Amino acid sequence: MKAVIPNLKVKVISPFDVLYEGEAQAVSAMSEVGAFDILPNHANFMTLLIECEVHILTHVDERKFPISHGILKVDRNSVVVFANI
Repeated sequence: MKAVIPNLKVKVISPFDVLYEGEAQAVSAMSEVGAFDILPNHANFMTLLIECEVHILTHVDERKFPISHGILKVDRNSVVVFANI
């Protein structure tokens, strides 16, 4: 039997718009410590983001969102990126 890996529920929001909302296989970004990836079943996590591109890998494509700074929060396979706040 094949193991089922859940998707991440991802939302990228800026002060005036929702830039992305949907499922993903992975999210990548950068903090002061360096680049990191969020995969399904990642531990709950919160970090400040520095200027970077947030990459969202879906089953269909990869979306890229350049940000100047932000906050990324992971909670039970849900990822929220507060961009440019």
